[in-house]
Amino acid sequence: MKRAGVLIGLSLLSSPALSQDAPFRLGVQTHFEQGWSPALIDRAADLGAQMLRDEIAWADAEPAPGQYDFARADVYMQAIAARGLQVQIVTLDGHPAHDAGQTPHTGAGRAAYAEFLAAMLARYSGTIHQLELGNEVNSREFLHGPFAAAPARAFARMAGTLAARLGPDDRPPIVCTGVNTLALGFLRDTFRHGTLEHCDAISVHPYREHPETLDLELARLRALMREMGGEKPIIVTEFGKWVEDPGQSPAHMLKMVAIMGAAGVQDAYWYALVDEPWWPNMGLLATDGQEKPAAAAFRLLQDRLLPQGRPRDRSPTRTARIYEFGTEGRAFVVWGTGGVLRVNGPAEFLDAAGQPVPPPDRLGDDPVVVLGDGLDLRVDQTPAVADAIYQFGTPPWSYFARRPGLGLTPLEIIDGQWGSYRGAPDLDPLRITDDWITTARFADGPFHAVERFRATDAGRYRVTAKWQAAPGAEPSRIEIRHNGGLVAQGQTGPDPFAVTALELTLAPGDRLEFEAAPAGPNGDGALRRRISIVGPLP
Repeated sequence: MKRAGVLIGLSLLSSPALSQDAPFRLGVQTHFEQGWSPALIDRAADLGAQMLRDEIAWADAEPAPGQYDFARADVYMQAIAARGLQVQIVTLDGHPAHDAGQTPHTGAGRAAYAEFLAAMLARYSGTIHQLELGNEVNSREFLHGPFAAAPARAFARMAGTLAARLGPDDRPPIVCTGVNTLALGFLRDTFRHGTLEHCDAISVHPYREHPETLDLELARLRALMREMGGEKPIIVTEFGKWVEDPGQSPAHMLKMVAIMGAAGVQDAYWYALVDEPWWPNMGLLATDGQEKPAAAAFRLLQDRLLPQGRPRDRSPTRTARIYEFGTEGRAFVVWGTGGVLRVNGPAEFLDAAGQPVPPPDRLGDDPVVVLGDGLDLRVDQTPAVADAIYQFGTPPWSYFARRPGLGLTPLEIIDGQWGSYRGAPDLDPLRITDDWITTARFADGPFHAVERFRATDAGRYRVTAKWQAAPGAEPSRIEIRHNGGLVAQGQTGPDPFAVTALELTLAPGDRLEFEAAPAGPNGDGALRRRISIVGPLP
């Protein structure tokens, strides 16, 4: 934990599958196949999008087996081409003439589907720049029939059929599998069956509340690919955040783009261009066509940040995030947990929506854009801050369960069919994530979820923390311990439990443990938390 002013250093892209000089491209999800007006193509282009993500329905395009009619798709595909845009087509649907309308699962069904895709690619050569096979396959929501019973194996077979039919040359990349979150458990299953061998890139939908741990998860995905046969480019085919306040979207977008670009993600698509009834606050545009705050952030990225070059991570610590776009000191996105930002050189400061703001006194959760020429940025992090969200899964934090009769036992990383978390195979539903904690109660008693902070320097430390139970969740008892001794306690309920300005004197190696324990009969408490520890204090 560094406490002095730190010169921001260079962090190279970790992926050998993508050059650090390759541009990061930002597109947007559309739904012209679902009946959106083609006039929205111009709106997307005017916002700066060069890529769209959409669909072409198999049943519409193949009115009879082996006969193809793309008249419906032509309406929007030709308009996309005329505007000079490219489109990623996401596909894995059924047809009533093949496999009884279920997701293709027989050899004949897969072959018919591959023929349809070959015909589609031939018709729209040059406009379709990526073919994404699968959309949130791990959720099974879009799958039907036997395919849904064993999706990892069935998907690998489909990818193999498609790769064999289309061949390796003169076709756009085959992108797989569009999982919801990073879903490393599901990806491992489908890689084991051969998906990684048949696909040119891997796609994910990293929906999340906080972007700050995304880089760690992307690194684990790359490691998994290397373990399973070889690293492929990563494409984020959906990202966004459902919010009650649309004004929160710009900050989320800028953070996500900065982290994804610096982590070597090839392309990313914001979800979506227009608000939808089931996701009313995720669009760049409202249903009446009015631009929303997210549109301003999207335009800021396309016009002023991404043209400078791919983001690079210049962060001195995980609690002070500095991302430079390009290498000439012209454009930065900065945020953090309290460090003082010092900028050497004339600079312009903007908020995430592109509006001018004063130079920040201290870094906060809301990102600030810093523009200039040849700028030198430094961060003074005295005193240091430890944050349970920004540093989740990294020192000075570690994770345990307090088991009846056994005491503390370490939690491991569990890769599920959705996201990953700290837990143990025999303790579900007990888990710890970057912002959620759930507890458990079994026959032998309550099991506590424990987060531990370990001090590296002697001095006084100030703890600020808040635990908020999820709506309808059972209450949880919160205990804070210093080297095993109880120093504070409370309980969540309709109101959160919070501690403010709790000061403790710590020696090097001292432990602070934050425990969430069941306080209801079922023991399945679920709560959000934020813990911040500042010190040593002056």
